[in-house]
Amino acid sequence: MSDLGGAVAVTRQHERRKLLWAGGTIFDIVLGGEHTGGSLALLDQWGSQGDATPLHIHRREAEVFYVLDGAVTAWVGDAVREMPAGSAVYLPAALPHAIRVDSPRARILTITTPAGFSDFVREAGVVVEGEAPPIWEFDLQRIMTAAPRHDIEILGPPPGKHSAGGR
Repeated sequence: MSDLGGAVAVTRQHERRKLLWAGGTIFDIVLGGEHTGGSLALLDQWGSQGDATPLHIHRREAEVFYVLDGAVTAWVGDAVREMPAGSAVYLPAALPHAIRVDSPRARILTITTPAGFSDFVREAGVVVEGEAPPIWEFDLQRIMTAAPRHDIEILGPPPGKHSAGGR
């Protein structure tokens, strides 16, 4: 083994704060820019049926979604893709996209490069202990205020189930 010095970062689930997002989604920032020298971020997210992102663009980050459990729909540019467990999609920077959880629960790993997206999630999310509360009001203004500070442009609401585009 080579000596990697200070370049190696290890995080443990019980040491990380969970962040509640719109709907019932919870983000766990497994590795953020502070762990990777800003090169990438790894986020583990659990969502509930109907949870959806707005249609948006990351101006700096490329993004990968890997569906571990459940099923989601991804709107990628003009295409609509159904993504059951085991599906992955790569999204280059500046490509309009959104995702929605279609199964009762879904677990998605998200990787972004560079790592700025994790800072956006920290700013716009709400710290939560344990499971998401069954009913709560999410302040959409948190996302709208944080997005431009992280070079994310919100283009509109989550696409509908019957959005235009190819499958």
